[in-house]
Amino acid sequence: MRCPIGRNVRPFAMALFASMMSATPAGAYTLWSTSATYLGTGEFHGPGASERNPPLFATVIRNIMFLNARDFVVPFASSATSQPGFCGSRSLPAHERGRLSDGSRINTNIETCATVIGGMRVFPATIGGGLYMGEDMSAISDDGNITMAMDLAMDLGAARHAVIKMQFYATTGEVTVPLSSQTQAGGHGVDQAGIYQSGLRLRGRVGDFNHDGWIDGTLVAAGVMPLDSPLYPGQPYVMVRHFETDIPVDGEWSSNVAALRHSAIAAPSDEQHHGK
Repeated sequence: MRCPIGRNVRPFAMALFASMMSATPAGAYTLWSTSATYLGTGEFHGPGASERNPPLFATVIRNIMFLNARDFVVPFASSATSQPGFCGSRSLPAHERGRLSDGSRINTNIETCATVIGGMRVFPATIGGGLYMGEDMSAISDDGNITMAMDLAMDLGAARHAVIKMQFYATTGEVTVPLSSQTQAGGHGVDQAGIYQSGLRLRGRVGDFNHDGWIDGTLVAAGVMPLDSPLYPGQPYVMVRHFETDIPVDGEWSSNVAALRHSAIAAPSDEQHHGK
């Protein structure tokens, strides 16, 4: 069974590649996913049978650097005096020092907000020290879909002495809700992520769906919580994240030719995306 999040635009691949070719290695771009973003932030389902989650936590990814027409990266940056930014006050004192409660350094180019997952308040962050060394590494496939990979952590707070760490993947293409780790090992587990049963296929999208001349879309991710997690170990989760960027697209594909040809067009600002 397939559950599409939105229509995937295969012809958009040509326009996307053309847009990336015009991006120089020195150029830096931004991705927004906040309450003011087109369609909002998105949804987090699970882990397991949990259905107590609010909308997906907001995030802003800055300093997106294109290495070539297909690959881009968000470099690792860490600051001992990181600012609260659009999230307001940090929920845990350690975050004001650019670290999680276990000392892991936060990539401050990727700003995230505290959230509730599985009924528990956590602080998600991209951290250094893992497989991707704190960077957000992304690539564009032949069909124009984007895949992102990073080292994700969820901090439950110093009082709980728990930071859940995992390698995280998201795509504008297709993912399948996995079986629980317990079922994969031959036992019996909870094989669902909120409303989504294991085996269901979910599809994201990339294009210019609000016709403003800038790339936007939906990333989907599906995985299982680590077995050493104090929060729903081994149980599946699904993330659906809507996003906008300040990366321009070709006017012929965006249906906004007149605006794109206007010399005064400007990239969306932080204030517009943050709803300020």
